Amino acid sequence: MKNLLLIVVLFLSVQLSAQKITLESGSIKALKGVSSLDVKFVYADDMHVGKLTEAEYIEKHMKEAEEREKGTGEKWKEMYYADREEHFAPKFLALFNDVLKKTGMDARENNNDAKIQMIVTTTFLEPGFNVGISSRPAYINLEITFINMETNEEIAKYILKKSPGTAYYDFGVRVGEAYAKAAKSFAKLLAKKKAF
Repeated sequence: MKNLLLIVVLFLSVQLSAQKITLESGSIKALKGVSSLDVKFVYADDMHVGKLTEAEYIEKHMKEAEEREKGTGEKWKEMYYADREEHFAPKFLALFNDVLKKTGMDARENNNDAKIQMIVTTTFLEPGFNVGISSRPAYINLEITFINMETNEEIAKYILKKSPGTAYYDFGVRVGEAYAKAAKSFAKLLAKKKAF
């Protein structure tokens, strides 16, 4: 009986913390036959990083870096923003394209051949942590919006909640894996629905 109860509790905890993808508005019918997407990565103005606004998070960590070693606060900030280009966007694009390679999908930033733009907006970022003996994985929430670039009309908007990353030591890798998981899950959903 104890084993059954343990299995039920574990199952419920996994289900409660699992990634969720929902169609918020529109329809993906207009994407049929599309093989090229222009992808734009955006970070919401009101995005929170953990319990702090992004500005508060950056200020806190810059201050901590300065306290550890004078002159490193600004370097920390540069590294924080660099992770977007070095880890987050590349991970997302690589997995998205890999899952949809059978469709011939070409999703990339600054794609001048595309008529549809996919805007990936980060609305929340839980950075997680790894301090040796204790760790917590990162996760992100995203809004993914498809826009007709000729008319600037929204085609469809999806909400992805709690896309899990890892508990690696490095912030960029930890969060980058959340983008990879989001892309993989979202692309699988689109493939299942035969969106392209």
